[in-house]
Amino acid sequence: MHIYDYIIIGSGLTGLTIAKKISQETDNILILEAQEFAGGDNRAAKLNNFSLNKGLRFYPDTEVFNKTLIFLEELLGQKISNFSCENTIETFESGGFKKFVGFGEKSPEFYDQLIYFLSPKELKFSHNLYQLVEYFSESLQNKIQKKSIVTKFGFEGLDSAEPKLTHVLVNGTKPLYAQNFIFAGAVKDLAALIPDDVLNPRAKSKLKKSVAWQGICLDLFHTVTTDKENMFLLNGTTADDIGPCIGRFLPVSTSISSQQQAPIEQTSNGQISQWMSFIDSEFAEDTENIGLVLKKMKRQIKRAFPVIADSIISEKIFVTRALSGADLKLNANGTLPKVPKLWVASSQVSPCLNLLGSLMQARFILSSLGFVSALEDDLNSTGKAVACTDF
Repeated sequence: MHIYDYIIIGSGLTGLTIAKKISQETDNILILEAQEFAGGDNRAAKLNNFSLNKGLRFYPDTEVFNKTLIFLEELLGQKISNFSCENTIETFESGGFKKFVGFGEKSPEFYDQLIYFLSPKELKFSHNLYQLVEYFSESLQNKIQKKSIVTKFGFEGLDSAEPKLTHVLVNGTKPLYAQNFIFAGAVKDLAALIPDDVLNPRAKSKLKKSVAWQGICLDLFHTVTTDKENMFLLNGTTADDIGPCIGRFLPVSTSISSQQQAPIEQTSNGQISQWMSFIDSEFAEDTENIGLVLKKMKRQIKRAFPVIADSIISEKIFVTRALSGADLKLNANGTLPKVPKLWVASSQVSPCLNLLGSLMQARFILSSLGFVSALEDDLNSTGKAVACTDF
């Protein structure tokens, strides 16, 4: 029976980042991925023969993000941030564009999700995020076991005061053993994976009822272009519970240069724009609700950019996994109570959001495991980052 030093569950950005660092110290690791591919929500997407990030991506120029970026660049062995620039957010009102100054008393329910994109400054990267994920995936490919769904955590001594986690059951039949386990999947799944003796029914109930937001991403390819590259927040005048969307146009040069070995078609002359809104995970289970959000997003895009909207020739829709919502009590080092060898690395438990949350949680777990030093200036007494924005 083989016993791994570490089993990492989930090969998204967080899981791959953790695995890449640990693999520098030990070769005896395994990454379990439920899908047929690694990378999670950050793998490459294709739209009109162009490769691009799946959905809107944004890199806030904040102190915390810059410190985390240093860690990422050290891990990659190269610099990936090019420069910092102003992040001007515009909205469309009364037939014209205006600088967005706030929601006033009509803040959307997912306001906290939008904050991430409202940083006054942003960093420009020399690489797309999907390219970084591809690099990690390729360098770890012999460690990734795909189409491997973890269906249960296996314990010894469940009737004792200190049950010991020894293995995971994969696809319902195959046990895999390890000294340590790092969970980088959807946190709500723990309610089904952990027995009641370890995670009591009350804790499971709170976890299942946690309000979680998922991103609804709409990527568009249109033949009419614009040189506007700033962020836009569109909502319109109709009062509803759906809320606004945020998005931007990719530089035309970026869209064209991203062509990868594919023949240049007549329809390739154009531009890509990426838009994003959010939906409560509870309602995301109904595709009709997702359709309502998309319908409003398209309506607002057409209202602000009618000529561009009429030139759309292809689109890609993508619904992210849960980006937040994890009412789960953890130890100060990120482990699950009663299970000192199970670290919860999901970005859902990070106080930071979006991409920053993924990288911060990876950095935090690695520091808890002793692979990197802690970001002392950005940690509170619970060991988690609290200064996620600088505005």
